[in-house]
Amino acid sequence: MARVARLVLLALVAAAASARSAAAAPPAVDIRVVVDDDDDDGDGVADCLAREKVDTTDGVVPFIPSRPGLVLGDVEPDGQALRVVVDGRAVARGTALPSGAHSVMIQAIHPGLDTVDLGVVRLRVHAIQILAVDGDGALVDFTSSHASFQRTPPDRIDEPTALTHDPDALRFVFAGERDDLPAAARLVSRGEDGRLIDTLESVDVTDAPCPGGVRKGLSCRTTWPIRVVADDVDKRHPLVAARSILAELGGGIIVSTPDGLAQQIRVGGPRHTRFGPIGRYRGVMRVTVLRLSEHGAPALGATDPAAMAVARGQIAGVNARWAQCGVTFGPPELADVRIVDPPPPFLLAVGCDLGLPASGGRVRFTVDHREITWRTEPGSRPWQVAARLARELRAAGYQVVRSSNSRIGPGAFPVDDLLVYERDGTAAVLDTPGHAPASTDPTMPVCIGRASLSEGLQHFLDVDSIAGTVQERTLLKWVDDHDPGTIDAVMVPAFESSGRIGESFIGDDTSSLRNLVIVDRGGVRASYASHTLAHELGHVLLDVPGHPDDYGVDTPSSLMDSDAANPSAFGPLRLSVRECERALLQSGPGAPIPVLAPWPWRPLPKR
Repeated sequence: MARVARLVLLALVAAAASARSAAAAPPAVDIRVVVDDDDDDGDGVADCLAREKVDTTDGVVPFIPSRPGLVLGDVEPDGQALRVVVDGRAVARGTALPSGAHSVMIQAIHPGLDTVDLGVVRLRVHAIQILAVDGDGALVDFTSSHASFQRTPPDRIDEPTALTHDPDALRFVFAGERDDLPAAARLVSRGEDGRLIDTLESVDVTDAPCPGGVRKGLSCRTTWPIRVVADDVDKRHPLVAARSILAELGGGIIVSTPDGLAQQIRVGGPRHTRFGPIGRYRGVMRVTVLRLSEHGAPALGATDPAAMAVARGQIAGVNARWAQCGVTFGPPELADVRIVDPPPPFLLAVGCDLGLPASGGRVRFTVDHREITWRTEPGSRPWQVAARLARELRAAGYQVVRSSNSRIGPGAFPVDDLLVYERDGTAAVLDTPGHAPASTDPTMPVCIGRASLSEGLQHFLDVDSIAGTVQERTLLKWVDDHDPGTIDAVMVPAFESSGRIGESFIGDDTSSLRNLVIVDRGGVRASYASHTLAHELGHVLLDVPGHPDDYGVDTPSSLMDSDAANPSAFGPLRLSVRECERALLQSGPGAPIPVLAPWPWRPLPKR
């Protein structure tokens, strides 16, 4: 952390100045400082290299305010190792420091022991550098790069300095004069808003060879590889508990010595992809919790507040999983969560599922007890019959929205749905006289969508997954916000048959259902074992209806595994770099319908 001026340091400087007349050279005062090569102000430039408005969070303040007689002289033995910053601006050698300046900061650029001559006093500056090293031994820059979330299960490491080839874990190395190196390290994780997330109070360090680029003659000490994780399950496994720290996408990890010398590294997505490093992206997800009946209890929890809390917890779980790819859906407490009644029977499916041509017959149904009748002509296609029925309904004073569906595998033609509303925009109530079939045409059935959830939601099978069942379409078109750039997650009590706990609708250019997911109470309960919502969301973001183990090697630790259920750190928690790359291709800014937008870094709060 930034080291503010100490009264004892001021006293030493004053004593040194008063003794100057009795000595041939100015006396020296020892101070400690860290090489300031992180990026606290978020401008993309290392703080120790900035020229204007220098961020001196990690500098030392030896004079507050500046006293008379200070002149910047030589820095020895390395003239480039230190610089003096007066009121936020670096000053050149030979500059007389203005009396009354608010602060005179010493900022380190290289590690080691160097002396700076300020005329009336000399400062012996003991500078250490904090470096980040990846699993292949390469340096990770605190400014241009970042820490990434762990994408591999816990593993045992017997030697802290060995190459692990871990794509995410980082060792933090302290470089400097041997006597200046710390005996332990402290790690603190904070959110972008400065909120404390986690702390590792005393992290063991051990002597290690210095990485390339460190000046000869200096010594180094290193931590064990530190894993940045998104939840307690991954953090607390006995194999890695001592070297795992919770973090938040866009936040920072502060690495410090026991006396407070520190540097901060951001937390983002994967560092190495074919698109380069991934920082962070943000999507928008709206969660709808269905009630069991009109004005009834919500599908989750016993009360509305309990249902809202559970829904926001599900969003937090999604953020934790997809942070591995640098993807978040924002703070759960700010998410759009609503609780709604199930829809009335307001949807008319012309052709129902198969979409066969008409053979001739009569369509007969009621809208608010008002009968509508139309005869189908042989050979008519579903959309033709739907267009004629829509005209009849509008002529009767109703608002009608035609909603297309994709043709299912065994279907002849796509099916059209008619969403019927009153003049004021409220949903109309459809029925059939005497509960008779709505169509007498043997090949052109007409179905009224009824989304009663008392017996569970009738879910799609492989043959009709692209369009969904009539009941699913009724439910989803009731809650859909009609914005394919927003993902709608719908929480229902249960699916009709056991074994189904979640579904996703990817959609295509011919479908009105796109970027929608459904999770039932069973899926919510299985969150710690199967991460249902995050998994179903993966089908949407990746634009993949299947699972990797359907056509490849079974990987139970993969989030997208079809049948993995394990609440431990070896469960389905992980996303590969290839999956992160695909998510950006299919759902990122360059996709036909972007779901994820770049979310630039913001300056992290002062420490």
